[in-house]
Order: sequence, then C-alpha cells, then structure tokens
Amino acid sequence: MKEAKLGQRQVFGMLRKSLEKRVIQRFEQAKNAAEIVEFAVAILIRDALCVGDFSYMFPEVIREIFLTAEPNDTLRRHCVYFQNYFTTKGEWQKVIDRLFKSEKEFRAFTKETCLYKALLEKKARETSAESEFRFDLVTVFKDVNGKRYTWTLRDTKQVAKNLASETAEVLQILTTLTIFQASGVRRFAEYVKFKSTKSCVDAEHEADLAEPAEESVQASIVENKRDVKANPRQKQAAPAAKVAADSHQKTVNQAAAGSEKQKDGLKNRARADSKANSLAVKANSPTKEAKAPPQKLDTSALRYGKPVEQIEQAQDDKKWNSRVKEFFAKIM
Repeated sequence: MKEAKLGQRQVFGMLRKSLEKRVIQRFEQAKNAAEIVEFAVAILIRDALCVGDFSYMFPEVIREIFLTAEPNDTLRRHCVYFQNYFTTKGEWQKVIDRLFKSEKEFRAFTKETCLYKALLEKKARETSAESEFRFDLVTVFKDVNGKRYTWTLRDTKQVAKNLASETAEVLQILTTLTIFQASGVRRFAEYVKFKSTKSCVDAEHEADLAEPAEESVQASIVENKRDVKANPRQKQAAPAAKVAADSHQKTVNQAAAGSEKQKDGLKNRARADSKANSLAVKANSPTKEAKAPPQKLDTSALRYGKPVEQIEQAQDDKKWNSRVKEFFAKIM
C-alpha cells in the first residue's frame, strides 16, 4: 500500500474530509501515536485561526490513542486539548490515570497547555464578518538552527487590531510541536512576527474555446430531441413533414432524369443526321444533282387538328426515313 503522506502542506492545506481520511490512513499504516497527536494539535491551531471548520476531527483515533497507546511525554503534554473527546468523567479520569502517576503530576505537566487550550477554544468561537476580501497570515519563524523563514497560512479570519496579541499566542503553540521538518531540520522552533494581508479578485477572464463541429452537430440533435419531447405535436408532425420532403425530392429527381434523357436523344439524333448527310454527299455524283420537289401547302393541321409543331416533327421524321431508304437503295 502506498504511504499516506502527511506533513505541513497537507495539515494546513487540505480540505477537512480529505485531511481526516489522510490522518486515519497514516495512523493505520504507522501506528505512531505521538505523531498523530501533534498533527491533531496543529489542526486545532488551523481551526482557531482559519475560516473553515476543523474541529473534532477523527475522534475514534484520538480515543484509541489515549486509551490504549503506550504513554509518553507527547501524550502527557497535549492530552488536555482532547478532553472533550471523552464523553464521561470516568473515561477522562482513566486517561489521566494511564498517563500520570498522580493528580499533582498531571497539573504540573499540563499547566501551560491548559492556558493554550482556553485560548484555542476562544479563537475557534470567533467569527468574521462577510467580506469581499480573503485574509492570509504571513508569518516569520526561526528553525532549530536559528534561520528565519516565512510561512503563510491561507484563508484566515480577519484579525482585529486589538486582538493581534492573541493571534500571536496561538502561533506560539506551533513552537511546542516537533513533527514539522525541512531536510531534517525542525521548523517552528521560535516565533518572530506575523502580519495579516487581504486580497480580492479584481478581474477575471476565461478563453472562449471553439467547440469541434461534431460536438455542435451532436448538440443540435440532442436539442431537437428535447424540443420534440417538450412539444408532442411537433413529434407527430415530423413523419408527415418527412414524407412530404421525400415526395418533393423524388419529383425533382424524376424531372432531372427526364431532362437528361431528352438531351441525350437530341444529341444522338444530331449525330445520326450528320452521318447520313455525309454518306449522301459521297453517294451522289456532282453531275446528277437531284431536283428539289416543289413545296406544297401543308393543310394537315387543318385536317387533323394537331399542333403545327407536332405535324412538322412528324414530317421531318418521314423525310428522314425516306432519305435513309433512298440511300441504302443506291448502295445496294
């Protein structure tokens, strides 16, 4: 199983649910009671100074540690922070009896911690007024080697000017913890100073990314389906509209096909006329030119009541057939 990483960044940066899950995983893997207790104290500091709620986290783990784990100075020093995790007076007395030899030793060992506990509870109860600004604590500490460094705690409560000393005292509690290190060097060894800063979003912009064409088509289909669902009459009219559109398209296609056939017929006839004329020229001698027959007045239109164009077309066909027969008679 992958090791559950837990350090300064996770304790002061993760959301409550994720942080609680991470602490529980860490305890199940390492079973280091002193480490988990110090992490729990750091989370109480975050709860006192920040806007979010980080109170009463992983109570089952805390109860298991103080009721079953091997006693050590870390558990003795910080036990009073978690007194409210034990619901009855008998349970809490059992914790004291396991960790201390006497009531006098208990009071001596936890004198400073009791003061810090009262301060943490007071600061945790404080609420900040709604503001368009976000507040951060920019702090300066020294590590165990005396080197200064800056650490920022994000999303904190607004610090009233007359209560800045209380915020400094809460930050002082970090100096009682030994779990935070960088390259093997203990951090938060000595508190130096802090300042509260505020910031707000002045402007915001997001690029308008073009959507792919396929997605647009798909969205259009989905939208049409939604419209049909919203309007049942539209759904009923859709098949009829589709049939009408198909019928119209069929008519257009038939007209186009007829036009193409008519064009092909005219082209074939023109080619045949050209070929017949060529053959006729070759077959007839220049000295034997045929005399054109006298033109007669065509009264067929009066006799048969047909359109002139149709009669002329029939006469042309008759003449064409006569010429073809005459041609073949000469060459046979």
